[in-house]
Amino acid sequence: MTSSFSLGAIVASALTLATCDAPGTTASTPSVSSGAAPFTVTTLVSGLATPWDLVWAPDSVIWVSERGGTISRVDPKTGSRAVAGRLTVRESGESGLMGIALHPDFAHQPFVYAMHSYGAADGSTINRLVRMRWDGSTLGAPTVLLDGILGGSIHNGSRLAFGPDRMLYATTGDAGATVHAQDRSSINGKILRLDADGHAAPANPFGDMIWSFGHRNPQGLVFHPTTGVLYETEHGPSDNDEINIISRGANYGWPDVHGKCDDDSGNERAFCSAHSVVEPLWTWTPTIAPTGADFYMSDRIAGWRGSLLFTALSGALYRATLSADGKSITNVEKMLAGDYGRLRDVLVGPNGEIYVATSNRDGRGSPNSGDDRILKLTPK
Repeated sequence: MTSSFSLGAIVASALTLATCDAPGTTASTPSVSSGAAPFTVTTLVSGLATPWDLVWAPDSVIWVSERGGTISRVDPKTGSRAVAGRLTVRESGESGLMGIALHPDFAHQPFVYAMHSYGAADGSTINRLVRMRWDGSTLGAPTVLLDGILGGSIHNGSRLAFGPDRMLYATTGDAGATVHAQDRSSINGKILRLDADGHAAPANPFGDMIWSFGHRNPQGLVFHPTTGVLYETEHGPSDNDEINIISRGANYGWPDVHGKCDDDSGNERAFCSAHSVVEPLWTWTPTIAPTGADFYMSDRIAGWRGSLLFTALSGALYRATLSADGKSITNVEKMLAGDYGRLRDVLVGPNGEIYVATSNRDGRGSPNSGDDRILKLTPK
């Protein structure tokens, strides 16, 4: 991610996008295609336990979180793996150690941020944001930056991404209680915007931590490297998984709206009109459970520059082609379908290689020998 964008640019782009998504409109349906993969697949590292997030570091290693609490560093050339630290977490259902992010000035402020679940005194599951200092060989003790995010065995969100404004964006799920998503007094079912110390960032739309609301279980979060626009993947219930552009202060409709404002789930058009709901770029019914996302900005694969890549727990890697203005999707390509089981995250390296984390040991998959693993996709 570059750091040359200002908050003003992000806000201006968000407001423009919000006005383009008029409630009740229905975009044309682009095509979905499958073709021969333009890359070879190898296993970079195996024997992992539910890897959740992959992050490229300035020293050209991959930081990896595993849901049981382990944070490691992996050499993308050799697959050599070194444990950097471990957090005490509650791993139950979908909870545990989830998203991680590196401080945008990691070389001088070597902080690693993480979202994880823990067991509260009353037995409930709570999620929190912590920060640890990297001393070059190990992670220090975690400092809690934000606590009290309701968690559970489902819908924890917890993807982290620093924006070009150097603020930290964090997703939270509704924790299985749909009422939280539209309640702006709750930080669940939201995308939060925080400063590097975990406080509400300046110029947030409601004067608190909330950047957007009306979310069910946001799983992927990535800024476009040149425009600074924020894209998100989100799990629907049994219908309407989504890809969204995230706009400042916008309402994404859950639980009153599933996907678009088309009345396929109750009186959605009326709610959208009354609450200025922003519609997704794309939806899936039946659902695919989209997860981590990244942009492909290399020329090593012809025609891929500017594509949005994302994984899905249904067992595929997807490539979405965006329109010239980035406000719509013109085509979606499906790859690796069923070949490696459940897929949790995707990372694009600076040289155009692609790294994909499997999630077959998460309690819902069928692990093979060597699972879980990080796959390396090398352009042909």
